[in-house]
Amino acid sequence: MTEQVTPVKKNGSRDFRVHTASTKVTQSELAELEHAAAARGIRVSEWIREVLLRELHRSDRVNSGDQANYGRRTLTEIVGLQLFLTNVLSPLSRGEWMTKEQYEQLMRQVKVHKHRATEQILTEQPPHGHA
Repeated sequence: MTEQVTPVKKNGSRDFRVHTASTKVTQSELAELEHAAAARGIRVSEWIREVLLRELHRSDRVNSGDQANYGRRTLTEIVGLQLFLTNVLSPLSRGEWMTKEQYEQLMRQVKVHKHRATEQILTEQPPHGHA
């Protein structure tokens, strides 16, 4: 039986760099790239690869963070609407009217308290035995 030899890199991986991604740069940009790579003791192509992949992964983390922040901002606005509606509808359901000053005060209070109320919701632990 013939043994099959499969190439393996030093780190044990079988992934080889066989594709090229390229771009054009000016002479001065090339000089900057060469200087940056030389300062790190590596070839320009290796340095460019490292920078591109690092930026790609950083960008992924930032986008994930942006999505989380978007979700938090959305929740905060929903909580603000809940606070607003609760405080407006309660007196209206009793036949009471709000003055312009009361309404403006309510709007200021909602802006101040919606963030704290959101944090309380996010840190609230469900009762034991519930999902």
